[in-house]
Amino acid sequence: MSTTPARLVRQSPQSSAPISAALPYSWGFDAMLDAVHETHRRFRHGAYAVPCPDCHAPAGELCLARRSVHSARRQAHRDRPARNAQTPVTAAVASRRSY
Repeated sequence: MSTTPARLVRQSPQSSAPISAALPYSWGFDAMLDAVHETHRRFRHGAYAVPCPDCHAPAGELCLARRSVHSARRQAHRDRPARNAQTPVTAAVASRRSY
């Protein structure tokens, strides 16, 4: 064992730097994000259901920023009124029965 106290041990600048909390880069994660955005775009889910007021991309198309949706497009999606009224569960069950 060393008799040198731990606080006097010299460290290189790299080892004393705080460890980043970010995830390490992964090609699989990158491909997954691309697939998620493409699926949402294709089926017009989420923010892809409305046109982008910033870059004027039509609904169902990616924004000009790659793998990113402009905040104005997300806000337009949130502000959009719901198109369909929810059916009560009892009405849905009753419509499936045949008498």
